Amino acid sequence: MILSNYYFILMESANNITLLNSRGSPYHALGIEICEMITSYLQDSVYFQKNGDIVNQYASLVYAHGWLSAGVFLGLYNISFGTLDFSDIEFPDHYDSLHLYEKTERYHPMLETAINSVSCFPGKGSPLTLAADKSLNEVKKSLKRGEELMKDGETIPALGYLCYGYGWLDTSVRAGLLQVHHNFHLFTTEF
Repeated sequence: MILSNYYFILMESANNITLLNSRGSPYHALGIEICEMITSYLQDSVYFQKNGDIVNQYASLVYAHGWLSAGVFLGLYNISFGTLDFSDIEFPDHYDSLHLYEKTERYHPMLETAINSVSCFPGKGSPLTLAADKSLNEVKKSLKRGEELMKDGETIPALGYLCYGYGWLDTSVRAGLLQVHHNFHLFTTEF
């Protein structure tokens, strides 16, 4: 799948979001924030595309995808955009392969450090404890898949999984499922 098709799938999904929680409720407010973040990353991807920065265009799209998926998991909205294997993404021939390698090598330890900077926030009796565990496991699974692909020299899908996991992680922090203990600069939430 080429990046422009990936963008249109994500944009259509984002445009079809209907928040499920009552106006004025905390979860409705959270849904609004997550939708704003998705839109922001999709707009970033357009900016990068116009400036010929294919690597950051892709990273922005996948990051938006992570936020989008995490919002579905949290029950904030119901959309279906299917599953995607980042190995299916095709870059144009003229991308900066050194930038791709550098960004992937930088994001790997960043995500690993960010994971080690959080813990599940809800108390053991809360049903949100399971949600926190599931979210953190999704992030760890994305990190592991990214690492496997890096070892195989598959840098494009590796960066995809790292950014996707980071999107889930930031959404989980924003949703109050995970508490950040240190390395606050690695997260989009204001502390």
